[in-house]
Amino acid sequence: MRKNDEIFQIRIKNLQKNLKLNNISAALIMYSRDLFYYSGTAQPSNLFIPESGEPILFTRRAHEMTKEATWMAQTFQATSMKDMLSILSDLNVLPQKGSHIGVQKDVLPTNIGFSLQKNLRDYTIVNVSKLIMQQRLVKDFTEIESIRKSIELWKEGHKAILRTLETGMTEYELAANMEYAVRKNGGDGVVWFRRWDGCLPGGGIVTSGPNAWEVSGHAMTVTGIGMSESLPWGASKRKIQTGDLVVVDYGICREGYHADMARTYCLGKPSVKQLDLWNRLVELHLSVIDKIRPGVTGEELYLFAEQLAKNEGLLENFMGVGNSRGKYIGHSIGLEIDEDPVLGLGFTQPLPDGAVITIEPKFMVPGLGAVMIEDDILITKTSYEILSTIDRELFYTE
Repeated sequence: MRKNDEIFQIRIKNLQKNLKLNNISAALIMYSRDLFYYSGTAQPSNLFIPESGEPILFTRRAHEMTKEATWMAQTFQATSMKDMLSILSDLNVLPQKGSHIGVQKDVLPTNIGFSLQKNLRDYTIVNVSKLIMQQRLVKDFTEIESIRKSIELWKEGHKAILRTLETGMTEYELAANMEYAVRKNGGDGVVWFRRWDGCLPGGGIVTSGPNAWEVSGHAMTVTGIGMSESLPWGASKRKIQTGDLVVVDYGICREGYHADMARTYCLGKPSVKQLDLWNRLVELHLSVIDKIRPGVTGEELYLFAEQLAKNEGLLENFMGVGNSRGKYIGHSIGLEIDEDPVLGLGFTQPLPDGAVITIEPKFMVPGLGAVMIEDDILITKTSYEILSTIDRELFYTE
């Protein structure tokens, strides 16, 4: 057995338990992040997991490379759904007609959905995405170590920001310096989203001055305005000026797993008001983190943070401005940067130990600037561990 092969086998067995509990005869895994989670490779393939017995991997391309990459003994080449079903029939492992087969309905393209309906017309197709995401919420030791590696990469980007931030440079130039440092030191160069319309330019946001309190329509609140209306969030062509607060919010992926952190910088020594705003944010941030325990809900964490902001007289500047305020305080991360659950209103699922979440408060004050901090946190059996390793200060360059 190769190193960590047992981890994948445990993941398969845990999914099979949940399939049985939900009366699902088999799952057909086609989405790359989930495919990697169970098979150990994201090569183009379809993974058939029966409710009991051994899984079968069907390669669509690069068959020999995929056989070499995966731990699975049963690996066949099947370039079509028809080929796959024929092999399953020959192996006598096709589920009984009329039974349930699970797929990831939240991420599969419509044309694949139509193909599934046509080829699996003798079965009832159900959604197993929630079962998979619930399982993926709890990280094993290999996943936690991978997330730690990504967090370490954030240091390289942070050094690049401090080294290169200067008057007159554009936001996108500063973003490029961050991205280059991360990529040069082993980053994957991509950030994975679960949502179908989610993307980040270069993996993150760099925004400064008045851009930092402008809220675009992307699923976050410190968004920046972007380079054009084709992607209206992220770094822009604006030239950073002395006295500007600069928010850097970046997702970093290394070997498939994400870190998601943010820090705020100032070009020049921050004013008394800017420093006061930052200190109040950090105090709120650490107070929310100190509430993290197994069993706490995302809604509880958000409502606690909102009350703290209200106590500071900054509610209308918390997680946005006025009507553009977001009703969340963080989210889970792992193989995707936006994993469930969101830590906000309506999310009453108790968080388990082993989950890795972010806490990301921000204050956005028109005329003064925006400050944001984000840390990655492991929920332990009794408390929490802050995985992020960068200091929580308002960094500035002169």
